[in-house]
This record gives sequence, C-alpha cells and structure tokens, in this order.
Amino acid sequence: MAAGPRDTTSLVMLTGWDATVLKNWELQDKTTYDQVVSMVNAALGALAAEFNGDWMTGLYSITDVPEVEYRVGVSNGFLPHTEYGLADAARAETEGHLLPILAYDRMLGWTWDYLQEARMSQLEADVADAIKDARDKRRVAILTRLLQNGDDSGAAKGLGSSGYSPGFATTAGSTSVDFVPPAWAGNTFTSTHEHYVGIAGGVFTKAVFTDAKDELREHGHEPPFEFVAGPSDESVIKGLSGFVPVAQSMVRLGSTQDVAVLSGAAEISGGYYIGTIEDFAVRIMPGVPRYYGFGWKSYGRLSQRNPLAIRVPKGASALNVVAMPNPKAANATCPIQNMMLYVKFGVGVKDRTNGTPRYVNSATWADGTPT
Repeated sequence: MAAGPRDTTSLVMLTGWDATVLKNWELQDKTTYDQVVSMVNAALGALAAEFNGDWMTGLYSITDVPEVEYRVGVSNGFLPHTEYGLADAARAETEGHLLPILAYDRMLGWTWDYLQEARMSQLEADVADAIKDARDKRRVAILTRLLQNGDDSGAAKGLGSSGYSPGFATTAGSTSVDFVPPAWAGNTFTSTHEHYVGIAGGVFTKAVFTDAKDELREHGHEPPFEFVAGPSDESVIKGLSGFVPVAQSMVRLGSTQDVAVLSGAAEISGGYYIGTIEDFAVRIMPGVPRYYGFGWKSYGRLSQRNPLAIRVPKGASALNVVAMPNPKAANATCPIQNMMLYVKFGVGVKDRTNGTPRYVNSATWADGTPT
C-alpha cells in the first residue's frame, strides 16, 4: 500500500444516492459511478458478515453498554434450618469496569480530477486495501487485549479520567481493579490469582496445555476449549505427545490414524486449525508473536459468555465499517469524491476467568505485541 491519499477534502454518503444520476458520471474506462458504489457496498456487506460471523466471534460478544459488572468472592451458602429462626440474608459481592471505545478513519481520497482519469481496477484495489486494513484493525485489537496484562485507561480510549478496562484475572499489583474470582465447586481464590502465566524454556510443551485446561476448569469452564498460537510455534505444537492433527484434504489417511474433526482450511479473517491436545482445539493465527498463546472456552458465536466484549456505538447491535462523509469538509464536487471508511469500537474483557494467556520464553510474564 502506498502511503497517503490521492488527495483530500470532502467525503460523501453511500445512502440516499440516486442511481440515475450516478449513471451520468463515468470513469475513464466507462465504468459508471453507480457501479463503483455497488462494488463498495458489496465489499462492506461481506466485511460485516465476516465481522459478525467468522471464527473470531467465538471470542467475543457485542454490546453498546460501556460498563461490565460481575460477581466476585465467596458466597455464604446455606445455613441449617430452624423452626423459629431465620437465616441471615446474603447478597453477592460485585465488581466492575468499563469497556473502551475508539473511532478510526480510513481515507480512500479519490479527488474529482483523479476520478475523471481512473479505472475500475484501481478503485477495486483501493477498496480491497481498505478492507484488508479493517480486518487487521479488528484482529490486532483483539489479540492485543488477549496478550496484555495491564489495564486500559484514559479519556482517549473512551474510559474517562478515572475509568479502567482490565484484563483477565491477575494479581492485585498488576491492575487497578482488584479481582477475587467467585468460588466454584469448592475452589476459592484471592486477589493474587493469576492467569497470565510465564514459563521458562522457549517452547510449548504438553504441560502448557494441561495447566491451561486446569486453569479454566477450576472456574467452571468445561471442555472443549480453544487455543490460539502463532505460526512460529506451529511445528513445535504439532510434535507434542498427545497432539492429534486435523485431516488433510489432500491426504488419504489409513484406518489406524486418529485425526481431529476440525477444518484445517484457512479462513478469510486468518487462522486455521492444526489439531487438538488436552481438550484444546489449536488454531494458528497470523499476527500472534512467537512464544505466546491464549486458551479459552468459546460458548458460541457472539455469546455473552465469551471472554471478550466488543463495545460499539450507542444503539448499534453489530460491528460494522461504514462509508461516510467527512464532517469537517465542504460539499464534494462529485458523488464519490474523497470517500472514507469509518468504524468505532473497542475491545475489553467480559469474563475475567475465561481466558489464560501463556508466554513460554520466560518465567516472568511480558505482554505480547501482535502484528
């Protein structure tokens, strides 16, 4: 992608345009503007379906509510019944935090002079480039939250002057929102409970997955689980004892070969399953840095029980990228002059127990930097 716009001034809306009027405007190759608009709309429609239906939706839910509140600590439980006495009333202890939200622009910057000389192939390339950038923005935002121990904060992230958006369960010294996970099946926890695990050695081992499974199960999350790692660690994970690979579409396997019932095909949004180990379906995801992994329980696409929540603008019900005019610019000379794409969203943790990041290159946790 070349840096910078073709030129910049104003932008136009895709909605409310008259198709007859647009047919009177043409590119150099005789493509009419209504065909360009149709192409942009089709690209954004496909992107919306992807953002609200691909495998990554097994990591998050969608909400326009800025706050999250959740149960913490140990409950009092039942007391012996007596004929005349009444047990003391009890209520759940709760804690809460905010979800971030930020707005992003992606300029296409088609000037009036340029459009008179443009070809559809160039505009298609520009739109494809912008769609790729939108995919990257969501992917990197999600992976960053998965591999970041510290809190998000500040007005610039939509959290005000004193709001915080913390990560998963971590010792009180690593967060401004102390978290005592609620007791489960006899397990009780303290504010020092840690899900960001550093492991010395420089390689994934079977014990990494065993421990991650135990971490999730002690909070009431049961198999099957999901695990995401980077391409640099794929071959190591495949070689672990107990790893079961996915069936390869180009290989005819014999009756003695166990295979995982997962699709090994790559998805548009990136990533592909390689197999299973210790009740985890392991997915390789571009952009996950070497030595890092993340395990969680997916409760289905866009389930409220998934570990993350994506906050969208008030009144919105889905994560969408839209074409819009620049509110700071004057009216455009022609209908699609200086178009831009716009999206507003933020990624935060919804269930602080449903996720366990792993870093296998040091006994001390360090945040990962996805690309």
